[in-house]
Amino acid sequence: MLNILSVCIWLAVAQQSGTVITADEIAATLKQSIANNVVDAPVKLTGVPGGHKASLAVLRRTKAETSALIHNRVTEIYQIVEGSGTLVTGGSLENPTATDLTRLNAGPSQTGTHKGGDSRKVGPKDVIIVPAGTPHKFSQLNGPISYVIYRFEAPQGK
Repeated sequence: MLNILSVCIWLAVAQQSGTVITADEIAATLKQSIANNVVDAPVKLTGVPGGHKASLAVLRRTKAETSALIHNRVTEIYQIVEGSGTLVTGGSLENPTATDLTRLNAGPSQTGTHKGGDSRKVGPKDVIIVPAGTPHKFSQLNGPISYVIYRFEAPQGK
């Protein structure tokens, strides 16, 4: 939890007026997402200098993903809070279909069949950086997995 607060503080410093996301806000969003069976629950979005956007969300998955995603302009940083599984990153995306995940602060994206990539077992306290344009998915879960996700979106055209 300390690492989560460190990144939240960094997000606040990145903006002149500052943005604070409290541990209570994160916990309440996760609790509500579990109650409503929502996988991806945005907590807060803020603009940062240069037209970039930074946001925080909590995710809770109960099933492995059958397709992979690529976010065109959004880099994601995952911090596993609870549970474990296998995350596949890299490789390629076959038969990509455009999807707009702006409502989740993940921007224009693509979904499709994941081919290749690196598989890694991940668990509590692990941090994973998924650069924009990188195919990714959880191919296997050992029960439910919860993680905080920090999203950084570059302005269009950058």
